[in-house]
Amino acid sequence: MKIENLFVNEKSKIKDTMKTIDSSGLGIVLIVDKNKKLLGIATDSDIRRAVMNGVNIESEIEKIMNKTPIVVEESFTKLSISNLLLEINKQKFPVHGILSVPVITKNREPTDILFLSDKEYVGKLSDSKLQVKKVRRVLVVGGAGYLGGILCKQLLDHGYAVRVLDNLMYGDEGIASLRHHPAFEFIHGDIRDIRVVVKAIKEIDAVIHLAAIVGDPASALDPEETIEINYLSSKILAEVCKQSQINRFIFASTCSVYGANEPGKMLDEQSKLNPVSLYAEMKLNSEKGILSLEDDNFSPTILRMGTLFGVSPRMRFDLVINVLTVKAIMEGKFTVFGGNQWRPFCHVKDAAQAYINCLEAPIEAVKGETFNIAPENTTISDMGKLVKKLISNAEMIMDETQVDQRDYCVSDKKIRNIIGYNHKYTISDGIKEIKSTILIEKKYTDYQSAKYYNHTYIRESREKSLEEF
Repeated sequence: MKIENLFVNEKSKIKDTMKTIDSSGLGIVLIVDKNKKLLGIATDSDIRRAVMNGVNIESEIEKIMNKTPIVVEESFTKLSISNLLLEINKQKFPVHGILSVPVITKNREPTDILFLSDKEYVGKLSDSKLQVKKVRRVLVVGGAGYLGGILCKQLLDHGYAVRVLDNLMYGDEGIASLRHHPAFEFIHGDIRDIRVVVKAIKEIDAVIHLAAIVGDPASALDPEETIEINYLSSKILAEVCKQSQINRFIFASTCSVYGANEPGKMLDEQSKLNPVSLYAEMKLNSEKGILSLEDDNFSPTILRMGTLFGVSPRMRFDLVINVLTVKAIMEGKFTVFGGNQWRPFCHVKDAAQAYINCLEAPIEAVKGETFNIAPENTTISDMGKLVKKLISNAEMIMDETQVDQRDYCVSDKKIRNIIGYNHKYTISDGIKEIKSTILIEKKYTDYQSAKYYNHTYIRESREKSLEEF
């Protein structure tokens, strides 16, 4: 990238300046005069703090720019960088961040940018092989859940700083092993509490929104609460992010929005939508509400997830592959309801990778886009036969008296073509993984516990609350 791509003049609007920052992915712009002499700098954090303090994004950037930034001259040496780091660390180095330091001539003309961590020189803009993360600090709303626990671990492994906002409805097993990680932070709170949301987004570069009452049965228990959490709060969260110029916003939707569709027909993101449950309806309403907020800067992305499977720290056995597998192992038999309905499936680790791919893609590639995340499609009966094949001593029982109306095949060709997403794990891998976890690691002997089933856990928790009241 050429350094000139980071130049803006002092009369540029804050909103336009933020767009330049998002496009470069470096978190900084250089404010220069007509002779290209450095007047100051502005970072994405500077802009977000200013906006949260009431500064209008239509104001000129000179109103909030840092007029006395740390700079180095072209003649810098390794020793001068070491001394600079010592001085910076006497102050307050950006937490889990990279400090961008302009390199200037004697006439204050910017020629390069140095990237420094709190310990060392990382590189400079002119290094052709240097890769600096476009996003560094990620808020995962609902990060303690089945998908969230896996995603947060993968984000940390990829070098991101992760903050989780979660009400711990199902406990903290999903993130318990992450609590002592230096780049992990947890905020206990409810997405419906606007004060908690505003606190959670401070100093954040991107938001991944997973929080929801998940699944058709659980969502039907209290329709009013489902509407509050799955729709109204989702739109409010997106509006807060837009106002705060947190422009990378990824929303977890569901392939259930396709509902009862043409059996066997491969559906893409432009296909007819036909939700048949409150859960799917609220996800679809959220998609529409969030996408309606898109503007030149705010760049939401929708990920429609297939039915997940696989082992997670916050395990679930109310997902079809997981429950059939555990019953086959622990009870020696399992029942397949219906059988001819098609479903899209995705391993929970592959689902997490899709979110990371979106974070790391150019913002222009994912802005306002909807992507299906569904690597495998199969019928319920064929999936049952696969469980039977891999757990051969189990009996497979067919019950055609109870048939789920949802019936659809989904293509994820779009996300593979646009950002290069690919999956690693098959349905067979997931079944084998669960089998190994149960038989070798001796886990989930309590698989019938309510904590593994969203609907049952929520219902029993409410009944207990009423008894205590």
